[in-house]
Amino acid sequence: MKSFKLFIISLSTLMGVSCNNDFLERYPLDQVNDQNFWRSEQDLELFNNNFYATYIQGFGYDWQDGRVQPYDYNVATIVYGDVITDNAAPNAYSRVAANQYNGHISGGSGSGGWGWGNVRSLNYFLENYRRGDVPEDVQNLYAGEVHFFKAFEYFEKVKLFGDVPWISKVLQTDSPELLAPRTPRAEVIDSILVSLDKAIEWLPAKGAEKSGRINKDVAYHLKARVCLYEGTRRKYHPEMGLDGTELLRQCAASCEYLMGQGYALYSTGDTASDYNSLFAQYSYAGNPEVILWKEYSAALNLGAAFSRYYAQNLRHQHGATRSLVDEYLCIDGLPISSSPLYLGDDSIQVELQNRDPRLPQTICNFGEYALASHVSGSGNAPKPNIPGLSGNKCPTGYRVAKWFLDDPADWDRVTLGEQAAVVYRYAEVLLNYAEAKYELGEGTQDVIDRTINLIRARTGMPALDIANIAADPTLDQQYTQYCDYVPSPLLREIRRERRIEFAFENFRWDDLMRWKAGRFLEIPVEGITFVQEQFPAVRVGQDVFLSEDGRIMPYFQTLPDGRIFDDRQYLFPIPVEDLVLNTNLVQNPGWEQ
Repeated sequence: MKSFKLFIISLSTLMGVSCNNDFLERYPLDQVNDQNFWRSEQDLELFNNNFYATYIQGFGYDWQDGRVQPYDYNVATIVYGDVITDNAAPNAYSRVAANQYNGHISGGSGSGGWGWGNVRSLNYFLENYRRGDVPEDVQNLYAGEVHFFKAFEYFEKVKLFGDVPWISKVLQTDSPELLAPRTPRAEVIDSILVSLDKAIEWLPAKGAEKSGRINKDVAYHLKARVCLYEGTRRKYHPEMGLDGTELLRQCAASCEYLMGQGYALYSTGDTASDYNSLFAQYSYAGNPEVILWKEYSAALNLGAAFSRYYAQNLRHQHGATRSLVDEYLCIDGLPISSSPLYLGDDSIQVELQNRDPRLPQTICNFGEYALASHVSGSGNAPKPNIPGLSGNKCPTGYRVAKWFLDDPADWDRVTLGEQAAVVYRYAEVLLNYAEAKYELGEGTQDVIDRTINLIRARTGMPALDIANIAADPTLDQQYTQYCDYVPSPLLREIRRERRIEFAFENFRWDDLMRWKAGRFLEIPVEGITFVQEQFPAVRVGQDVFLSEDGRIMPYFQTLPDGRIFDDRQYLFPIPVEDLVLNTNLVQNPGWEQ
């Protein structure tokens, strides 16, 4: 596994420098500029450090209060990305999830993810890294990093916009590419994979890389993610007219490579706490599950105000949804609709009993994952701050326990918090493999035993027997109503496992988009069953509003008609100003003025 310590330098003067044709010009050797740079390995390393800060965000930096556009969630994307999905509900509803996004009108040129500055910087490196007298294998190593980051950048753009311009050189103000149309999606994906294959070829093997830098396994991991996303998106969006079979094969092959590299799921044998403790650590050195992680250090002045504001102040003021909670199985491996062990939902205390142990390790029961009483923000536990109570709100009552680091010392570090961030982990490799093999028609019991059943075993859940999969009419009905198709029982369980295992790790939006399941956002947003005796000061009909079966409805007033998903939301819009500047660009369907 690989950690990343944040290095920040400024190379803006170098990357924006213009060429001077006067050969008599002499450049001072004690200053960084385009003429005396690129000469040493250190130069290449320093240049690339900026990309690490850009693409391996972790929990962000310092106050950790930036917002990611166009999604408009906190910069700690791994943790907060689910707030625009059916997994979570922020106190002020997400405009993206409610189909009210209009950033393409108000944001200006290059906004909402359509910016190209990062691509220019990446291309700038690729045009210059061979200029110095540096051994070729060393040059290739740092070029491998840049190819990885370029693939990362373009993958994010393809997910947002579909077709995007593939730019392979540094553009000038008179470059014709500035007015070119978008490159077809399939060509961009091919170019992404070429970049990833370069990264795989040139990056060092696991254990041979410098401290804090990526290795070959990290590139294989991203390749598996890209290929699964695009392969399944092509299958479930037939209007694209593209075949994803070969991509699914490449996903499976990348996973098979990683499955042979000695990784394993983190486990101490404590099924009641291992899953939660995986996400609440200061270091993942030696952790067999973590392929890439971000390290923070107060001593090096490299930290983030994550654990303080996540644990104490509910920074994003969000809670999990009933939709997510209901999908967790009972400990007998059966869904709540058919398990005799399900005790009902008269209260959260009852609802969490006899359930997949990941549920009470992801969602706080009252009195658990509580802050010390002397710590500011302790009112968030043992009961959540639902509407009607003081403090930042948990609007659904399902307060999230995942990522909760129970250490007031780290909260007191404020912007120098040291909680480490998991970026890539082996469980994703296993679930990517299980899904890719299923989609290839190769979803055998052996595949499930090597993937899903290993993950279930960590928390003591029964193994999945593909010859004896329990019916789940409730979930099947949701697929019928909101997706217009019902997956096979095995695929349903693969998808369930993915939702449960990766809750609050920023997978859900991408999964819904590639499965063409965006209308799951229309499932009514509900929270815990409200028990008046537990919240005597909260007034029903004024502070909280309840569904017919007594569930908190956080958007009863603000979204009386609920969230409505439109097919246009499968892609984001290009900023209007960019359409004016380049008339060869065509807006994505449904976003035309």
